[in-house]
Amino acid sequence: MLPFIKHTPFLAWLVLGYWLSSCQSETIQFTTDPVALPDSTNELRMKVSFDLNQEAEAYVAFWVKDKPDQKYYSPLSPVGRSHYMSLVGLKGITTYEYQVIARNEKTENSSDIQTFTTEKFPINVLHLRWDEEKVAGLDGYILSQRRMVNGIIYLIDQDGDVVWYQSVPKQPKLSHWTDKDRLLVLYGAAKHRNSSGDQIVEYDLLGNELFHLDLSKLNEPLEAHHEVRYNQEGNLLALVYEFQKHDLSKVGGAPDQQVMGDKIVKMDTTGQVLWSWSIFDYLNPALDSTILKTAEDWSHANSLSIDQDGNYLISFRNFNQVWKIDAQSGDVFWKLGEGGNIAVDSSGYFYGQHAFHINSEGRYQVFDNGRKERQTRIVTYQIEESNKTADVKKIIELPEDLYCDKMGSAYLMNNDNLLICAPRTNSLVVVNSAGEVLCRARVGIPDPYRAEYVPQLYDLSHVR
Repeated sequence: MLPFIKHTPFLAWLVLGYWLSSCQSETIQFTTDPVALPDSTNELRMKVSFDLNQEAEAYVAFWVKDKPDQKYYSPLSPVGRSHYMSLVGLKGITTYEYQVIARNEKTENSSDIQTFTTEKFPINVLHLRWDEEKVAGLDGYILSQRRMVNGIIYLIDQDGDVVWYQSVPKQPKLSHWTDKDRLLVLYGAAKHRNSSGDQIVEYDLLGNELFHLDLSKLNEPLEAHHEVRYNQEGNLLALVYEFQKHDLSKVGGAPDQQVMGDKIVKMDTTGQVLWSWSIFDYLNPALDSTILKTAEDWSHANSLSIDQDGNYLISFRNFNQVWKIDAQSGDVFWKLGEGGNIAVDSSGYFYGQHAFHINSEGRYQVFDNGRKERQTRIVTYQIEESNKTADVKKIIELPEDLYCDKMGSAYLMNNDNLLICAPRTNSLVVVNSAGEVLCRARVGIPDPYRAEYVPQLYDLSHVR
């Protein structure tokens, strides 16, 4: 027998073994199994770690045990062999199953399914009762705040469960979800007014403090109130109080009576003021027939938002008006509301309003507290700036038990429902376009100031 024929079986096995080894080296392998451990700083976060045999990116799919059809996903972990990932958006005292998906340009592989159980979170986080009055209407998350001393900001999911919270050193006055999936918070002490504070802080979902601005330590200290947000340039916009002395002797007041008004400031994250606008430059309090009653809180601005053209929309509760302000010159484009210069049907007047903004459909929307008729409404408008007219496009009247004489907000959701914050009844409510209540979170006291709709916690474009 020829030698090469004699050794053919051996060579075949050798080639097959080499081929299998080569294939295996190209396949992503988990050299250590994924392990999920509690985050020592927060009961509603878990840390997942694992190692791979080659460079790859990865993410985690997770779900409540026995509910595999409702999956959640982590952010994408960058390319590497060793991965350390955090899971957020978790319910307390709940068992989850999870699976890691790792991939690179050549291949993809998934780990075995593992489990973890979350811990109980502190009882002072939130006293919540979730009522589904018709059908579940929440698609996404609700962001709000518990405004107690050493309070919290929190997120509720579509089941009415708290799935994220962040403790705040003092009283959180308001919270805002940014376009970078972060949380901007204004907080202050009990000595501050109801919706004001002197500390601005930004958190990420892992609880990291990304920046902290102490307004009380600026060269000219500021007290912000009702609104803090970013503009398109990444600078901060805030409403702040301004105090001036005016001669009110002709209307029965003092010749040097102090009046508290409002100011818009644009500043960077170090607190350097880059631009400002004052109500006193555009309106004289001595000409206001009610000034002796309102001097301690004359204009009461309570919301500041950015129009589609980059200019500002500011709500003055005590005037029952919203003004559009030029973001460069400060000129007043228009005034919407009773006594304003925008022609609108009287059904479009609002009284004690909050949260005026451009909604996701491109229309102006206001939470009309309805203090004149004790009927809270959501009103949307189409405004023609060229001829200063406004058409009332929709009016949604809320049920009597959701009447709010103070505070509150309404924001359109992805599914055409509306998220309502009704602080006077300690409720966060989802209603449909007819104003019918679909579900309600009864959050107890202290009442929240505002609630925002958060469609998703972070970018999920990596999920296939």
